[in-house]
Amino acid sequence: ERGSHGPFPHPICGAILVAKDGRILGKGRSNYNGHAIEFAFQEAGINATPLREWCVAWPSDAKFRKDIAESTLYVTLEPSNHRQGEEKPPITQLVEMAQIPRLVIGCQDPIAENASKGAGSLHAAGISVTMGVLQDECNHLIESYAELCNSKVHRMARNHFRIHGRPMGHLHCSVIDSDDAEAFARNGNSFGKNFGGQHLSYRDFGTYEIAPPPESIWAADTSDDDEFSSEIDDFFVMDFEEEDTQDSLGKNPMMPWYEQVDACVATFPKPGNGPVNDPTLQARLRGLKWLATQGKLLPAGVERILVMDANDLKDLPLKNDDPNLPPGVDVEEFWKADGRKPTRLLLRHGDNAMAVAVAKAAAKAAAAAAEASAKAKSALETGDAELAAEAALECQKAAMASNEFIQKEIQKTQDLKQRLIKLGAKVEVLKGSKPIDVMNHLGKRSGYHSVVWRAGCWGGRGVEAIQDGAFQRVSAHLAVDAIGGKFWQLMLAERALQSACGAEREIKVFAEADDINLEYCDREDADKDCNLVFDGKPVRHVRLDARVAVIDEIKRQEVRFAKTVPIKKFREEEAPWFV
Repeated sequence: ERGSHGPFPHPICGAILVAKDGRILGKGRSNYNGHAIEFAFQEAGINATPLREWCVAWPSDAKFRKDIAESTLYVTLEPSNHRQGEEKPPITQLVEMAQIPRLVIGCQDPIAENASKGAGSLHAAGISVTMGVLQDECNHLIESYAELCNSKVHRMARNHFRIHGRPMGHLHCSVIDSDDAEAFARNGNSFGKNFGGQHLSYRDFGTYEIAPPPESIWAADTSDDDEFSSEIDDFFVMDFEEEDTQDSLGKNPMMPWYEQVDACVATFPKPGNGPVNDPTLQARLRGLKWLATQGKLLPAGVERILVMDANDLKDLPLKNDDPNLPPGVDVEEFWKADGRKPTRLLLRHGDNAMAVAVAKAAAKAAAAAAEASAKAKSALETGDAELAAEAALECQKAAMASNEFIQKEIQKTQDLKQRLIKLGAKVEVLKGSKPIDVMNHLGKRSGYHSVVWRAGCWGGRGVEAIQDGAFQRVSAHLAVDAIGGKFWQLMLAERALQSACGAEREIKVFAEADDINLEYCDREDADKDCNLVFDGKPVRHVRLDARVAVIDEIKRQEVRFAKTVPIKKFREEEAPWFV
């Protein structure tokens, strides 16, 4: 299920279409690219295309049509009656439009608010529906998915999508001393600072900012590409986060949400927004580098998305022989995305890029026309008809040249898009340029509920994105004073993150003891407790998974984080007679 071609983080499911006489017409299993029912129909010979609604076509064979009209569809998991954004209609609609008369379901949807709704909609459409056949065995198949989809974070994500129509955003970042940002780039690790003989706890909590996260998110070394398939199958055998525990997250210490979300987003910043004091193109391509190297170990069902300006398409490496490609990156494999969801490229200002080309051409044409007009005016005043005719021809040539320039600029962009599509990537134009616009697009287009965004920029832009509502959770890496207990380190980490996010009257950070992770080391010179010594002062690397809330200044309200404790035992008693 969580292997290199599995559907995870979506449920594993099987489907078999059986004729009246017991012949198997088609069978399928879900993977990263589709539902089991789609593949079963495809094998049977039913052609189904997901447009705004399902477009279903059958062969003209009369016997085949009779077999379908009398067939039974067996599925291990109840089909969903929810759309996946604009990309795919409900799978229940496909069953209905294929005119399957009878459906047998193993187990119902493990999400309480969705349970029996798919079966109910098919029953209402006149299909004979039976549910609960081999229920225990089918529940065992989706045990991991049931645990994941009912976790606290995923319940929050579904509720957020239901209210706002966009995914809940997880911002993965570091928090560094804003007075020493150069040290972050120089050291290249999550500490990102030179301590100068001072504890973090002694510092002014007004000097911190958001920065890109560490490049490595995995606990194990995964640099051997030859053993990729076996490594990924072995790696994703971790438990999920329970309601208030993080006992199992040490196996993936950098960021537990990467394998549990719908997509992971990285950016190709425009010039000037890249790493501090490093304006090179390779430095700006760190987001692509991460997606192409570390990101290939994500489950096949987690989409990799690169966000960039359309005007920078000319700088994007498409082949491995590109001189600007960072070392160790197989960018052709990245665009091809064999055995996993296709790589998606979101182009910011995509509509505006063409407008810029038109504006440049119009400006050139206007300048040429103005010059030709001045010559024509002078020629008319002097009575020189021949000169006036020449001026008119020059004006016509300028207009034709501007039109040719426009066509060339448009063709360049279209050619680059077509090359990416031929390589295997999905290319989409984004209306807007901010992270909130990306989230709205992913919610509307794909129906995504949860997305991880790797911070690619520094400081205020991340805070602005939080204020816009793009992110509801922040996973921040930072260094804290190793002297003192977990509560003290939590307080230091929370205050540093709050400082990086700005004033509490605008953004409030919520964190509790279970939200801090101390279980990993990213430096070889750390001791057994993952403590390091800088200038004689002990510090340690922590990750704080905090919730963030935007405070509404117009409608002030007290924001409180209520912790709930799950009920472990139930006791039945007879109620008094008067109840």
